[in-house]
Formats: sequence, C-alpha cells, structure tokens
Amino acid sequence: MRSSLLSLLAAVVALSRAAAQQAGTLEVGLFPNVSYFDASLGMTQGRTGPGARLGYFLTDHLAVEGEGAWVPAEGRFGAGVRYIPLRARLAYNFPITEHTALLLGAGFVESLYRKDYHLSDAGATAGAGIRLGLGGVTSIRIDTYVDYMPSPDNGVGDNWNWGIQPGLSFLFGGRAAGVRDKDGDGVPDAVDECKDTAPGEKVDAKGCTVKDADQDGVADDVDQCKDTPAGDQVDAKGCSLPKDADNDGVLDNVDQCKDTPAGDKVDAKGCSLPKDADGDGVNDDVDQCKDTPAGDQVDAKGCSLPKDADGDGVNDDKDRCPHTPAGVKVDEEGCQILFEQAKKSLVLEGVNFATGKSELTPESQTILDGVAESLVANDSIKVQVGGHTDNTGSAAVNRRLSAARAEAVRQYLITKGVAADRLTAKGYGPSKPIASNKTAEGRAQNRRVELTRVR
Repeated sequence: MRSSLLSLLAAVVALSRAAAQQAGTLEVGLFPNVSYFDASLGMTQGRTGPGARLGYFLTDHLAVEGEGAWVPAEGRFGAGVRYIPLRARLAYNFPITEHTALLLGAGFVESLYRKDYHLSDAGATAGAGIRLGLGGVTSIRIDTYVDYMPSPDNGVGDNWNWGIQPGLSFLFGGRAAGVRDKDGDGVPDAVDECKDTAPGEKVDAKGCTVKDADQDGVADDVDQCKDTPAGDQVDAKGCSLPKDADNDGVLDNVDQCKDTPAGDKVDAKGCSLPKDADGDGVNDDVDQCKDTPAGDQVDAKGCSLPKDADGDGVNDDKDRCPHTPAGVKVDEEGCQILFEQAKKSLVLEGVNFATGKSELTPESQTILDGVAESLVANDSIKVQVGGHTDNTGSAAVNRRLSAARAEAVRQYLITKGVAADRLTAKGYGPSKPIASNKTAEGRAQNRRVELTRVR
C-alpha cells in the first residue's frame, strides 16, 4: 500500500500545474514521525514511523489540515505498542516567498495506543514549522508538534507528547492556473511590494521600478554619471571607463599615438617601438643587413660576423682545416701544428684502441680527423706512424700489436685524404719507452702512437 501511495503521488506531481500558497490550494504531505512520550506512559522515546498529511487553503494564508501517523514503540515490561496520533488543526502560513513560508497551527488530537495496549486519549495539539519551496509543486516541510491530553486513559494527571516531522509537501491546484502577478512585472503578488508597476518598467526582486535613464546597466539611484554615451563600458558608479581606440593596450588618456597600426608593439606612451624584421637585435632603421640568417651573430650594423665553426680562432672563410679538435694549436690557416720548431715527433694524445686489439675508438677517430686535415693542408710533409706498447706480456706479441695499431692509424689517415706514399707505419713494441714500466702511470704513457716527420 505504501508503494502504491508513492506511485500515485508521483503521477499527480507530473500532471499538476504549479500552485502557490493561495486559496483553493490542496497540500499533500509525507513524513516520518519521530515521537517522544510523556514519562508516565513508560514508552521508548524517539521511535519513528510513517505519516501523511492532507491540507486545504481556505485563504491565501489560512489552511485546514488533517494528519496521522503509525509509530511502533515499546511499553512497560516489553509490551508492544502501536502509537497512532490523529490530528485536525488550523494552520496559518506566513509567506517568505511564493512557495516558502513559516507555519503556526493548533487544533484537536486523538492519540490511539494499540496492540498490547488499548488506550485512546483526546486533547489539544499545537505546532510550528517551515515550508521550503523547491518549485511550483514540491516543498520540503519540517514541523514540530506538542500534544496535550488533560484526562488520559492511564489515569495519571495529564500527558504531554511531542515530536518532529521532516518530510515533503506537494501543492496542487488553487483558484488560479499559475502564480498571481497583478501588474505583470514578473514578480508574484505574494512578494511584490509594488503591485501596480506600469507596464514595461524594469523592476527589482521586490517588484518595484528600477530606472536607468542612460541604459548603462547602473540604476539611476546609484548612477553618478546619468548621461553616459551609448555603448560605453562603465564602472560600478555608472561612469565611462577609459577607452583604448587603437587597441594597443595603452588607454587614450595617456596614449600619445592614438592610431598605432594593429599588431605593433608599443611603449608606455602608446607609440610603436622600432621593428627588427630579422630578429637579430638591430632595429630596422639602422640595420644594413635586414635578412640576416637566424642565429647569426651580428655587428652594430646588423650584418653577420665571420663564423669560426671549430672555435680555433681562425674564421671559417680563412680556415683550411674547419674541423680542428678543441684545444690543439693551429697555424694562421687554422690547421693543427703537428711539429713545432725543431721537434720531429708528436705523440697523438687521446688516440686509443680496444684492449689487446688494433681497433680505434670513436674518440681516437675524432683526433685523427684533425691530424688528417693538417697533413692534407701541408702536403710536403711525410711521416712515419709508430706504434709503442709497455713491457707487459710477450715482446713478440707486443711488437705485432704495435705494428697493427700503427697500420690502423695509417689506413685511417689515408681514408681521410692523406696520400699513401706520404705515410709509413712501424711497430716498436716495448723497445722505446718514454717512462718507467714499473708504474701504472708510466706504462700508460708507453702505450702510445707517435708521428715522426721523415721529410
């Protein structure tokens, strides 16, 4: 039965037109009844059960209501009790909004106690509550009540019961099809403090006229600039905000160049900043090379400075050896100086091999690239590539390994453009140490490749 009642109410809500708290309105309510009993009854307190209410508005504020509830409880010595209060009362509604109100009511109550008890008490009831509108039909309603039974069946003086009933209310019908609005200003009469507003006038939430002579969105009663030109943006006082005619970000009252071309960067006075088309840091008005490639360093005239790709101090336009390794000494043409003054040999620092092999490491190849560039640029020089080892292991094995390493260097230089007839290779093994083989450091120095000038 309970589910059927809920289904019926849902259908009525869906089909009903919005109703206000006005004469002819029907109110249906559902709620849980939380009950507290007079101590003389000896019943458990705070028990809860379902309840329902039906009301009818005699006027816009006065309604007659009937309600009942069914609350299971427990009496003395574990007795089962079914508490059934039935109330009829008049309720006065104090409107807050069209669908929200405070309520005060009083009337008659019949309290029935059934199951293991069979008592019936008649008395007076009073209550207070609030209805919180959720729309034209549905509201949240919260009530509290006090029931007074002057001559209860239990024969103990008088009884006072009280409780709380939070639930939902639904308002249907009424004498009008919708909310009443006598002056048609969009504010319901229930909250309209100016019910005879002239047609077409703009009104506030209370239904009273709001005037705005210059149509700037600020009401005349707070507008300090009542003749604002149409279209101007205004502040909270209704006065025009400063303009920026050329949209350069500088307001017209300080802009000394009010017609700046769109997109120009401007200074604090609103005037265009000098342009730099190629982004080289030299403004176009003094740039003599306006299409400098991106990333080039430029002089004061905006023209590219000579480049030095390998950072050897010789500009690329004069550098015959543009891939010189970092840190080596170069001649005036940018090529590595292999043999300084009277020296006829050069240890190739950093030229290394895989352990026990004649395979060059990638780092060694980078160093040899610079050596090859210098030899190609100085084509009159002939050199011998000498391979040397420390004294660890067999002398014969070391001689073969050193010869293979010397030849590997020779072949690499040939691949880089050095004529084969300018290069010879020889392995010396451990026969020509330049440091003591008794220490790890000395042995490391003895494992080397050396270039020796033979012409």
